[in-house]
Amino acid sequence: MVKCEVPENAVKEEMPHDHLFKVTGLSSSNLEKLAEEAEPSDFESAIAATGYGKFNIALMLCTLPAFWSAVSVTSSTSYIFTRAQCDMGLNLLDMGTIAAMTYGGMISSAMVWGFLSDTLGRRKIMVWGFFCSGLVEIMAAMSQNFAMLLVTRFASGFLFNGPFAVLVSYLAELHRTELRARVILLTSLFFTIANTTLPLLAWAILTKNMDFYIFNYFVIHSWNIFLFTTALIPLLTGLAFLCLPESPKFLMSRGRNEEALAIFRTIYKWNTGKPAEEFPVKTLVEEKNEQQGQGIAALKGGWAQMAPLYKPPHLKWLALICFIHIGCMFGSNTIRLWYPQLAAMIGSDSQGLCSAIAPANQPAADETCVPIATDMLTYLQSVAVGAGSVLTYGIGGIFINRCGKRLVASFCGIASALLIILMPFLGNSAFAVVAMVTTAMALTSLCGASLSSITVDLFPTSLRVMAMSTFLMSGRAGTITGTVIFPALIDYGCLPPFLTIGAVLIVCGLACFLVPNTTLKKLE
Repeated sequence: MVKCEVPENAVKEEMPHDHLFKVTGLSSSNLEKLAEEAEPSDFESAIAATGYGKFNIALMLCTLPAFWSAVSVTSSTSYIFTRAQCDMGLNLLDMGTIAAMTYGGMISSAMVWGFLSDTLGRRKIMVWGFFCSGLVEIMAAMSQNFAMLLVTRFASGFLFNGPFAVLVSYLAELHRTELRARVILLTSLFFTIANTTLPLLAWAILTKNMDFYIFNYFVIHSWNIFLFTTALIPLLTGLAFLCLPESPKFLMSRGRNEEALAIFRTIYKWNTGKPAEEFPVKTLVEEKNEQQGQGIAALKGGWAQMAPLYKPPHLKWLALICFIHIGCMFGSNTIRLWYPQLAAMIGSDSQGLCSAIAPANQPAADETCVPIATDMLTYLQSVAVGAGSVLTYGIGGIFINRCGKRLVASFCGIASALLIILMPFLGNSAFAVVAMVTTAMALTSLCGASLSSITVDLFPTSLRVMAMSTFLMSGRAGTITGTVIFPALIDYGCLPPFLTIGAVLIVCGLACFLVPNTTLKKLE
């Protein structure tokens, strides 16, 4: 009798209820029951038992440079136009084409990366994709003419699209259900950090007059140095992901349960500080009995698994959410990518937004090109726009589970549309333009983050990255359309570009009510 009581008390002392509940989200009795169950555990039970702690924090720190890279790859050229327009003889349409070319590369590779990551794994795609994208970014930094910059921007977008689409699914698959939406929303704050620090880096480099000659052929200007500096981040991101494991959800979907269980145990050890052997889950359900092939077989399997995504019941939801995302990015990224140039133009014209971008103020083709003068205030406006998302994301994190992702996305789309429509009428000063752009960009970013979370929830593991790639591809199609149309609409006056963007966002906001509410939905 005494021998039975001692170990029983000892076990209870080793498993304090409050501590385990805080770490894993499960009570001690549930953990004991989970350990004693003979039946295999599914993914959601296993990932919940790993808890939340050091591993998740390390994971988020590794993803920070990835999201910074997403901003630098797509937005860095927007900051160089004030300098590069004279070095390369660029007009407004050329600038829009360069900004759009990165997204063109992303669209062209969306399907390829989608089924490769769903068949070959998440980690491998992220490591090589980010690293190779960084190498191409270095080549872009050496550009000497318009054609070279176009080609390298396209190639960079082609390589960057895959690993970034995988990243969102990867994060979702390493967090339990009740944390998933908040984590994806939190990553949007990383965009805020990037959008805040990138203009500061531009101010530190682009305001300097630097010209270096290499072998009397290559001329390195300050904008080349700026692009080279931003190219280092994707390289570091690829190296950072070498330290992270494969997604256990992906491994389970491929029948590699032993590998998945080993990763669960490692995460549990990191988060709780306990030995991996004490992980309460001993076996996992068989989600698939056969492992996927590799090489050519993997490519064939990828083509086969694409088909269900474009058939009922997935097709209607994919089409709807992609339609909404096209409009959301048409508005959000068009303003975001053109704002650095608009800020510089407004800074040289004290009469306001419409006066600065009026067609009469554009230089004639035969005039001598003079770079637009920029100073710290010009870039601080972009910093304010980037930092303005912090408050909105904080509010969104509080209400997203209470009100639902669908309602949050709809409200943000309609509210941002109204602000953009008012810009030509109320943008009489740099301060007024900054305030309206900051609020509108924060709302559209929150709308996009909510749509991303809904997309992750709607589709099963075998189709998730492919769906995410298609979702992001549609948004980039909207971005390309917006960045090219915006300078064309400016030729017709100040009102057309902003009224067009506002109308598109209103339609998207209303369409969000047709999307299913996936708040707290478990991953399939």
